[in-house]
Amino acid sequence: MGKLKCFEIVLNDTKTVFHPGEKVCGRVVVELKGDTRTRWLRIFMRGVAKVHWTESRSTGNRLGSYTEHYNAEVEYFFKRQVLFGGEISDGRDTLSEGRHEFNFSFDLPMGGISTSFEGMHGSIRYWLKAEMGRPLSLTHKTKKAFTVISNIDINKPEYQMYVESSVEKTLCCWLCTSGPISINARTDRRGYCPGESIAISAEFDNHSNRTVIPYATLYQTQTFYASGKSRIRKTKFTVLTGLPVHPRSSANWDSQLLKIPAVSPSIMNCCVMKVEYFVNVALHIPGAYNLTLPLPIVIGTVPYRRAPTFHFTESRFYRETQAQFERMSFLPLPPIPPPYRESITPPPPFEDPPTYVESVSGSVNMWDDDDDEEEGEEDTVNTMGDLTYTPMYTYVYNYRPPPAYSEEDPHRIQLCEVPVRHSRGDS
Repeated sequence: MGKLKCFEIVLNDTKTVFHPGEKVCGRVVVELKGDTRTRWLRIFMRGVAKVHWTESRSTGNRLGSYTEHYNAEVEYFFKRQVLFGGEISDGRDTLSEGRHEFNFSFDLPMGGISTSFEGMHGSIRYWLKAEMGRPLSLTHKTKKAFTVISNIDINKPEYQMYVESSVEKTLCCWLCTSGPISINARTDRRGYCPGESIAISAEFDNHSNRTVIPYATLYQTQTFYASGKSRIRKTKFTVLTGLPVHPRSSANWDSQLLKIPAVSPSIMNCCVMKVEYFVNVALHIPGAYNLTLPLPIVIGTVPYRRAPTFHFTESRFYRETQAQFERMSFLPLPPIPPPYRESITPPPPFEDPPTYVESVSGSVNMWDDDDDEEEGEEDTVNTMGDLTYTPMYTYVYNYRPPPAYSEEDPHRIQLCEVPVRHSRGDS
């Protein structure tokens, strides 16, 4: 009986990011030391959205408390291919010593699947799993995850509109009431991609007798649904902090930039979880609750493309004709013909191909207890290969920010950008 030295899944061109409707192609590599009898070699492709969390419940008596589990799961697809042997085999087929490569190809569905995501209480995962069955021996398994990105094009008109809102509060201390504190803020648009920056404009009016500090934070909200209940987890990322606003004074932000790290796109098409984002513009008020103003945004996958610049030139004939008609003011003017315009050919609509970087959420282990139960196998399982996985998301490196402040601007304010370190246990 031969020995299995290598058992792994290799994707063509080392591609790890796919979109709905694309082909997932690669090969299963088997390297043997000695001839080996094999019952079958097969590969599966699966996509699943899964949610799980627990809550502690009290029984109301001396029995104490118990833990209630909440679970939900949606299977997007499950496909299989037999690469060697058959579904039912007696193990007479033999693989010779050496290296063998078995090609496979799967089609991802055109629609109805969500972007890959790893959250605190759930995940959206896509993976390939190969199994090699040998008579009277272990069932060898290996697994490889890949990222699926369901596109959100932020160039659509609904994502180009700015988001604006305002909020106000009055501070009270016993019988004393101070003047109001207010925030009026807006973003330059509603849709962004990771790597871009959110341009925030805001007015802070402080008519109280306390010094307040403005800041802005990018938040992600994960909402999980199971058994008629929901669980919410909120994570903060980048923070901008401004200079203090003194009593009975005001300050302005003019397109201050809040950087977006490599985060998951917004997920709005999954029935068991939802991922949303908002910018929280706020004032820190000593001795009182902070004044906050949330501005909802969308994180997309297709980067913002600026409209091409056109140059127009009026012809000499048009200028002379227009002047002649202006001198003949005593006559009714006929419609002036449109000017002759020479324009530069616009650039192609798409710029450089997208770049993908690892999610700031970090890596996870793709093997779990369900893997041993999927096929109803009763044999002992031997797992091989690297089972860690990190989602990859679109990232824009060549983002060009709006024009900066002029040096003589009296309202210019210096901000510092603070990346927030967080772990999977942040709330």
